[in-house]
Amino acid sequence: MAILDNAYYQPGDQQNWQGRIDGTEQAFLRWHQVVDAIDLSKQQSLDGAFVILGFCCEEGVRRNQGRIGAKEGPAAFRKVLAGLPVHFSNTTRLIDAGDVICANEKLEEAQGCLHAAVNKIISMGGFPVLLGGGHEITYPHYLGLQTATKQSVGIINIDAHLDIRPLIAGKGNSGTGFYQIAQHVEKENLPFHYLAIGIQEISNTKALFDYADAKGVEIIQAKDIYTERLGEIIDQIIDFGKKVDQVYLTIDLDAFAASYAPGVSALAFNGIVPDHNFHLLFETIIQLSNLVSIDIAELNPLFDIDNRTTKLGADLLFKLLQK
Repeated sequence: MAILDNAYYQPGDQQNWQGRIDGTEQAFLRWHQVVDAIDLSKQQSLDGAFVILGFCCEEGVRRNQGRIGAKEGPAAFRKVLAGLPVHFSNTTRLIDAGDVICANEKLEEAQGCLHAAVNKIISMGGFPVLLGGGHEITYPHYLGLQTATKQSVGIINIDAHLDIRPLIAGKGNSGTGFYQIAQHVEKENLPFHYLAIGIQEISNTKALFDYADAKGVEIIQAKDIYTERLGEIIDQIIDFGKKVDQVYLTIDLDAFAASYAPGVSALAFNGIVPDHNFHLLFETIIQLSNLVSIDIAELNPLFDIDNRTTKLGADLLFKLLQK
């Protein structure tokens, strides 16, 4: 049983949310004025709340030989999110549940704590909004969701990489999450529903495509996201959502072109352009009635130029809260 271990969990802190105050009436509010910091270890109702939880971890990225710095992602996100204007309903609750922190290279222990945290958020009625951190966030996020609901889960991954690589010496990293999920569902006799959007041939070996094909993974490559194919892709997303009880969306910011997302662990020079076509796809995903959780991974503030990557991720969350 995964445990919310205080050695790896830090409760939310209201001091992490600071910003300009233009007024106190609803039309003038910014996120830092409406967010409530909580301690997940205490029993409470999170019904109808979007619950932010940071995953301050880059051990999986280090093991995967990526650029170090992703553990600072949650703090960078909060600084940008704090100043966003409130365009969502005054009945929408915004909660900060703090951070799960990976220290001393103890990735598996931190992942166990994240598993427990997601389980608690879901069990108390919340919608998890996880901020990475490396893409080693995927496996424990899935486990937390599965543990809490015992229902079928379909995962939509916006990513340049399939992240379906086998473990190395029995250890996971930022590129093994979907392999670990595939192994888990096979052991538990559960279905494996995985839709990958933005995949690039140059970023994945032929063996990874072959394994994904054998596992029935649905793949939409970045090169296929253009106007003439948009309707077909939207239909595929909607059909995918109908196959499962609940949908979990994970966004690896390295899916996007480097000019829009320079601050990532593994740069994609020719990735997705976050234009009108992409946002139609994204709106389709967040409008799915059974979307129950989301995370944004691989923000690396050390390489982020003018906070471009952070602002791109913040814009996606801004749209989510208005859905």
